Amino acid sequence: MKKKVIATLLMVATMVLMTACGGSTESESETTEEAAGTEFIFEAEYTVLEGLEGLGVSGSPTGIGLAKENAKASNGFYVGELGTKSPISFVITSDADTTATLKAVLGSNTLGNCTWNPTSFVVTVNGEAIQYNEFTTDNGTDASNQENFKTKNLGEINLKAGENVIVFTAGENTYRSNMPSAPSIDCLKITTNAVLSMEDVVENIE
Repeated sequence: MKKKVIATLLMVATMVLMTACGGSTESESETTEEAAGTEFIFEAEYTVLEGLEGLGVSGSPTGIGLAKENAKASNGFYVGELGTKSPISFVITSDADTTATLKAVLGSNTLGNCTWNPTSFVVTVNGEAIQYNEFTTDNGTDASNQENFKTKNLGEINLKAGENVIVFTAGENTYRSNMPSAPSIDCLKITTNAVLSMEDVVENIE
């Protein structure tokens, strides 16, 4: 009986200590999964769009036609109407080998309710497909602005010193008139201790 009382007291003490520390083991685990450091933001509309062919509702936008204005997007622009012929490539230079947390601000591409996973929406880092948790996009409730941008955490990635290429492309899905499409892309948010940079193609939106 004394042993049961002692065990109960120890359990209560542990719970009190966890509360006093401001969280649970679950929240601590979530924190450790995200790399520490500085958050760098890279705009999708500043990537190389020349030569890309999109997949629109009426016609196929090409090149800088993939860059769209939107007041709710970072920097006021995003890239959309994406298909298999319009992979969006971010060429990121790092000053050191590093691990980083990769997040993407994504929109619905006006496709309605869609589920995305490493098969239906392929993300590669230096040619290697990354595995991330499945997520959804939807048009939201604003009929005048259905991109409904949301930040999605794609997990931890490894970057090398020098040039790194992060590519987003439509995978195996039939979301656009039975053809493969992808979420619209506003920007990337990469958190790391290294210093990152990207050469912006600013003329895309000039």
